[in-house]
Amino acid sequence: MIKKYQYHLLLVFLGLTWISLFDFITQMSSQGVMHSDSFSYQEAAKSMCIFGSGNIYRPILMSLITGIPYLFGYSDNDLFSFSFYVNIFCWLSTSLLLFEIFKSYLKQHIAFIATFFTFFIVGNTAHVFHLLTETIFQFIIVLVFYLLLKYYKTKEFWYLSLSLALLLSSMLVKPGSKFLAIIIALYFTKEIIKNYKSKSIIFLYGSLVMIAIQCAGMKYQFGNFTLSYIDSATYYNYLGSKAICFKFDKEYSQKDNPRAEYLYSNEAINQKRIASADLKNQVQFNTLNLIKAYFSDLRDNTVSGNSCIEECKNLKSRNHFYFWKNVLFDVTKWQNRIFTLIGILLSTLFLIKTYNRANVFTFVSFFILYTIVLSGISCGQGDRFHLVTFPFVILLLAKFLSETKRFKPFFEPLQK
Repeated sequence: MIKKYQYHLLLVFLGLTWISLFDFITQMSSQGVMHSDSFSYQEAAKSMCIFGSGNIYRPILMSLITGIPYLFGYSDNDLFSFSFYVNIFCWLSTSLLLFEIFKSYLKQHIAFIATFFTFFIVGNTAHVFHLLTETIFQFIIVLVFYLLLKYYKTKEFWYLSLSLALLLSSMLVKPGSKFLAIIIALYFTKEIIKNYKSKSIIFLYGSLVMIAIQCAGMKYQFGNFTLSYIDSATYYNYLGSKAICFKFDKEYSQKDNPRAEYLYSNEAINQKRIASADLKNQVQFNTLNLIKAYFSDLRDNTVSGNSCIEECKNLKSRNHFYFWKNVLFDVTKWQNRIFTLIGILLSTLFLIKTYNRANVFTFVSFFILYTIVLSGISCGQGDRFHLVTFPFVILLLAKFLSETKRFKPFFEPLQK
């Protein structure tokens, strides 16, 4: 039994060792400074699990996951501690699922090495210590692709149904995934219709019911049948604001943004109207500056390092702290640049190669490009937007090398 799972156990051990070393170097668990977005997730969890109400920006599934301590009478501090354990579970589980996917086309020990490298995506390690969606969302997406891989291997519908149900449910953790989920679900329309009498279809029905509850709750509480108002606020406060700054030759500032103050002074239903009207107006009359702002955001999201590491302080007065902090921060910058570039190139290549006969790597590629392209609506978040794609870039890179004549003997793929 132990021999069968020796690589899995070793990955868990090495993962815990690395995150302990990372915490020692950065003092991350002692910082007491949470990411600025963490408090909005905490507020949403409290609204959901104590008062039974929704949140204007944060959907119900994320609120329910993070708000579990409130259901048992625990405090705000307990919530942040609980989020760490949820994140570390998701982070380690992500590595185990990646290992299983790697094993589908690599020798076992090569798959282990490839998975081991994913631990050292430094920004992802830093996010384990913060109440954010990224670690949970990444786990959901890798589980989606693992189940999709099983579906392509076995043709058993329940794998596809559960995979699509999780993908659709992911928009209740991170609303930005809604178009990704809808497009991929529509791709499998024929299989869904063919199996609509299957018992396994209940997974899909369950996810659709949750989405309907979320949208109906938003309609009842705030006025619009929508997943969240985060898309409107993000566009208006970032991309739209930067385009206006370019128009009037002003420097964009995320912290000193009168447009944001104006938007937040309005009720939710009016925020959506204001953002929609602004987008329509800028597309018509400020097109070039809007495009310029988009590519400026995209560049910012590609070259920046991890803000969680940047904010760390030497609370324990250790020698060489700032040296290692700067090294890790520089690593996150270069990982962001390199993985984003490789991700764009490999994803484009795989989509071209497989578009007429899709497999799991087709959808991995689409996910990577979708995430990077979508990141252009915002900026000033460091490497946060692209981080979720990096393990999947390693998946594509290993697949590409395993099919390359020069490297094929070293990888020895198990199947073509």
